[in-house]
Amino acid sequence: MADDSWKDARVRHAEASLAAAVRAADEIIADAARAAAERAAPPPPPAPAEEAERPILRDAW
Repeated sequence: MADDSWKDARVRHAEASLAAAVRAADEIIADAARAAAERAAPPPPPAPAEEAERPILRDAW
């Protein structure tokens, strides 16, 4: 049926509720995926110390 004239208020309300539920589910899934990616990614390693920044006495030890 190409004509939506058969839809009454209950059908339109059900369609709107379903659309809202799908949007909410998509947001929840996206948030969970971001959180999982943040937990899975290890923190970047610290930058190596420059040779000029090392104290001279360190080599003496």
